[in-house]
Amino acid sequence: MNVLESIRCQRAFAFTSLFVLAVFSLPPVAGAQQNWNATVSGQSHDMAKQAVAFLPNEFWIHAGDSITWTFASGDVHTVSFLTTGQVYPFDFTQGCPPVSASGSPFDGSTCVSSAPSVLGQNFQVIFPTPGNYEIVCLVHPDMFGVIHVLNSSAALPYDQDDYDDQAEDQRQALLEDLGPHRGHQHSQHSMPAMLSAKVISHTKAVTAGFGDIVATAGGQQALSVVRFFDGSIQIHAGDTVEWTNHDPALGHTITFGTVPADLFDPSCSPSCTVSTDADGALHATITSTSQNVHSGAIVALLEDEPGAPQGPVFPPTRFRVTFPTAGTYPYVCAFHDNLGMDGTVTVLP
Repeated sequence: MNVLESIRCQRAFAFTSLFVLAVFSLPPVAGAQQNWNATVSGQSHDMAKQAVAFLPNEFWIHAGDSITWTFASGDVHTVSFLTTGQVYPFDFTQGCPPVSASGSPFDGSTCVSSAPSVLGQNFQVIFPTPGNYEIVCLVHPDMFGVIHVLNSSAALPYDQDDYDDQAEDQRQALLEDLGPHRGHQHSQHSMPAMLSAKVISHTKAVTAGFGDIVATAGGQQALSVVRFFDGSIQIHAGDTVEWTNHDPALGHTITFGTVPADLFDPSCSPSCTVSTDADGALHATITSTSQNVHSGAIVALLEDEPGAPQGPVFPPTRFRVTFPTAGTYPYVCAFHDNLGMDGTVTVLP
C-alpha cells in the first residue's frame, strides 16, 4: 500500500468513527410513536364476577402514540371517545355513531368508537393531538377513564410494565371485591335476605345481580356479580316471585321461554300481558310453561344528575310473576345467559 492509499484509509476510518460516534451520541427521539396495550374488563373463571372497567383507567402517552385495548370478558363493552358536548348515544350497537375502524385517530373533533365487543377482540385508537380525553363504554355509563396525551418532549410517568401492573391490581381488586375502602367480601347466601324485601304477601324474593362501583382519580370501575341469588326456588301455586336488581352498573332481564328480539321492553305471549303495579313494579301472570314472558331491562334506580331536569321514577326496578299453575319454569337473563345467569321456579300444587 502506498502512502497516498494509507492516508485515504486513515481518513475514511476516522470519518466512519466520527459518524458512528455522532449517531450513538444523539439523544433518543422524544415522542417516538409507540403503541401501548390495555385491557377492557375481566372476569372470574366461572364468569359470575365481571370487572366492568378499563384496565387501567388512566393513561399518559405522547402525541402520535396509540393504545390497543384487548377485550377480556364475555360481557359486551365498547371503547368509545365522544366529542365535547355530544349527547351520550342510547343505542350502543351503532357506535358513537357510527362504528369506527380499528386504528382510527381521535383528536377531539370527531367521535371514535369500537363495535360492541367481547372476549378476544381488539380495538386500537391513535392520538395525534395533545389533550385530555375521556374514554367511555357505551354499554355501561358507570365505566369510564381518561387518556392524557402529552407533547412529545414531556416525560411520561409510567412505562408499559407499570400499566400492566396497574391493570392487574385493579382487576384483582374488583373481582375479589376488595376495592378502596372495602375490606370485606359479600356472602352470596346472605345477600338476598339482606337486600330484598317482601312487599306483598305470598311473595318469594330473588336478587337479580349485585354490584359495587368504585372510583380512581381517572374514572369509575365496577364489580358486577351476574347471578340470580336464590334463583332456583320452590313455591306453591298462586304464589308470586319478585326479582330486584341491585347492580348499579348492569341491567338484567327475567326471561321465560323464547328470548325476544327486543330485549329492552317487556313482553308476554300468547294470551298474556305485563302490567304495572301501583308501586311501579312490572307484573305478569304465567299460566303455562309454554308462555313466553320477558321483563325487559330491569335496572337499579338511576342517580340524579345536577343540571338535568327531574323526571319520573324510572326505570322499573322490580319484576313480579304470579304462578297459578304447578310446573317447572326455567328462566334466564337475556343479557347475560352466556355467562351462566339463569334460574328455575318450581311451582308445587
